[in-house]
Amino acid sequence: MPPYFLLITVLALSLTATVHAQENAPTRRWSIGASLGTGLAYRSLINTDGSVFADQVINERNEREKRDLAIGGGFFAGYRISDRLSLEAGVAYARLGYVSSFDLSDLTFGDIIDPRRGFVFNANDIAVPSSWRLLDRFHYLEVPIGLVLELGKGRWRSSTTVGVAPAFLLAAQGLTVSTFADGRVERELYGRPEDFASFNLVPYISTGISMHPGGRWSWMLRPTFRLGALDLIDAPVSGRVYSATLELGVRYDL
Repeated sequence: MPPYFLLITVLALSLTATVHAQENAPTRRWSIGASLGTGLAYRSLINTDGSVFADQVINERNEREKRDLAIGGGFFAGYRISDRLSLEAGVAYARLGYVSSFDLSDLTFGDIIDPRRGFVFNANDIAVPSSWRLLDRFHYLEVPIGLVLELGKGRWRSSTTVGVAPAFLLAAQGLTVSTFADGRVERELYGRPEDFASFNLVPYISTGISMHPGGRWSWMLRPTFRLGALDLIDAPVSGRVYSATLELGVRYDL
C-alpha cells in the first residue's frame, strides 16, 4: 500500500469517526504517554537501474547480511474522539539497520581489504581478527501520527494503531566489530560517507492488548511492524529499511 494512501485513509477514518462519535465522547479526552520497543530490523534491496551487475550485488549482499537489533521509543499525546477511537501524535526515536558477518578463522591472507570501506591492511604488520561484524545503522527522529482503536470494556482490551511517521535521518553510522583468536574484541564507530536520504516516510501498524487497572493510567503491549517507504539512497542498488518490534507503552488520561 502506498504511504500516501495510508495517510489519506487514516485521516478519512479519523474525520468520519469524529463526525459520528461526538455524542459518545468520554469526559477525559486528552492523554499523554510514552513507549519503548525492541525487536529486529532489516532491509529490502532494490535494483533501481535494472542492470545485471546490480542483481549480482543484491545476491551477494543477501547471502551475507542479516538482521540487526531495532530499538526505539518516544512520547505522544492523544485525543479521544469516542469510547473506542483516539488520535495520537508525538515524537520518537528509531534505530534501524542490518549486519554483515565474515568468518576469517580458516583463511590465510596476503594484504587484507576491508570489504566495505576499502582499507588495505598488511597482514605482516597487524594481528588478523578471526571474525568481522560490520553493522550499518540508521538513526531517525520520527513524528508518528496514528489512529488508535480499542475494543472491550473490562480491564483487558484489544488495542490497534495504524499510522504514518515522517522520519528525519539523524545519522547513518557504521560499526566494525573485530574479534581475535585470544578473545579480544575491538570496535570502531564511524559515520557513513554515502549521501543517504535525509527524509523517509514510515507507515506502521501495531496490534495487541491494553490493560486498564483503574483510575487514569493504562498500559499497552503491542507487536509493531514499521516500513520505510522511501529509498535509502539514490544509487543502482538502494534499499528500504523495516522492523518488527514489541512495544510497551503507558498512558495517563488528563
